[in-house]
Amino acid sequence: MMSLRCRLGLCNTRSVQYVTKCYQSTKAKRAEHAERMSRYSMEFPEKLLTKKQKSAANMYIADAAIAQQINNYLEPHFKESKCDTVLELNPGPCHFTRHLLDRESQFRKIILIESAEHFMPRLQEMHALYPDRVKVQHGDFVGLHKLAFVDKIDNGMRVADLLCNVPQKGYNEDINMLVIGAVGSYPFFKHLINSLIFQSSLYNFGRCEMMLALPPPIYIHLTCSNDIGYMIYRSTSVLFQILFEHRFIAKVPRELFLPQQSNINLSKSSKLLKIKSINPEYLYLVKFKPRRNLHELCPIQHLPALWFFIKQNFVSRRNRIIPNLEKWIPGCGPRLIINQNVSEPVSPIYTDESVENLPQYSKQCSTMSTRDYFPGINIYTQFGDLTPSQILTLFTQFHRWPEYSESSFLASLENTLLKLESVTDEQVLDESVNLAEEDDISSENVDELMEANEGVAPKPIKSRKKTKQTI
Repeated sequence: MMSLRCRLGLCNTRSVQYVTKCYQSTKAKRAEHAERMSRYSMEFPEKLLTKKQKSAANMYIADAAIAQQINNYLEPHFKESKCDTVLELNPGPCHFTRHLLDRESQFRKIILIESAEHFMPRLQEMHALYPDRVKVQHGDFVGLHKLAFVDKIDNGMRVADLLCNVPQKGYNEDINMLVIGAVGSYPFFKHLINSLIFQSSLYNFGRCEMMLALPPPIYIHLTCSNDIGYMIYRSTSVLFQILFEHRFIAKVPRELFLPQQSNINLSKSSKLLKIKSINPEYLYLVKFKPRRNLHELCPIQHLPALWFFIKQNFVSRRNRIIPNLEKWIPGCGPRLIINQNVSEPVSPIYTDESVENLPQYSKQCSTMSTRDYFPGINIYTQFGDLTPSQILTLFTQFHRWPEYSESSFLASLENTLLKLESVTDEQVLDESVNLAEEDDISSENVDELMEANEGVAPKPIKSRKKTKQTI
């Protein structure tokens, strides 16, 4: 009798509709796959066409049409630049490389760094055609942080070998090269910040300017204001905006890059819904470069202290400024409350940029100041209430106090830097250069936001409530 009921249940209208829907979905996926294979199979390896990814670290321009579109967007920015060297990330079948070659009068040196072995024969042919102008390297530029980590362990030269063709200039000189590509790796941007702070890796060669296509959540996270809330406005956001000038250029369709992006399931209960739901069908074409006056704002010897100051005080969104600073310099609170200094306002760097055209929650790039004081600071003011420029001002005040040289802050900084030098386990690489973030959001949640680790489920946050033991 039970078996009969089950059979009847399988034949109801809802079940038939569900099976039909699944069949149609499978059929549509097969047709989409066949169409993609017919379009790109002659130029790309099968693994880039068959497997979709949530967050591909390395992405490729799929065809000549999108390459032309990107070239049109970058045209005015190329004209502004006087740089004669360009580095292209993962050129693949060289759709965009052809546009760089057409600019013979401007780009005298073109560096192609490719991570996939499949494309190397074609790139070597390109080098054979233009031996003096085109240089080819096989390696993962987006994975520079991994190469730098392994170099630190065995005193290797992997980063130097990969960047052997990069011209070297002083920091205060003009940019040494343009970097063009599509990047979906959040750790890559963390590495850029650390490279600038600790004067290592890429920025040892000079102030390169990057023009990249990247996923919207990464760009919003890096350039957001504190109005978005502490879930997104983090220490990385503050550091990036202090260190770099940035500008949004345009939106480009994600479907015209390979590998294809898998479907994003947006849960209504997700705290990150408002960010992950912004333009998932696009990549943001942006440009950024280190601030030329960075060492005037913060001398080079104080950059690690600035990094530690921001990281340490953004561990929790409930950190209040005065109680936290008085742990390092007791009695400093009244100096911040009774502040009679005149504030110096910041202003937009790109005056021709329309705020209405910026992505949602993204902030217009502005100048930085060491005299941009937060108005009306009191004992309840939190670090998250301050803009990046105001945090830079607060740090400048802090390290100019006479007690700073003997404070426990310097001992904590030195201890942290020693730990960074002694790290030998690749699994704690990210932790070694990034202190723990806010205690109400785990690092796995941040990775979920950036889609940096595909398929890694976030660990459940442990409750702080003590449970009674049963006897």
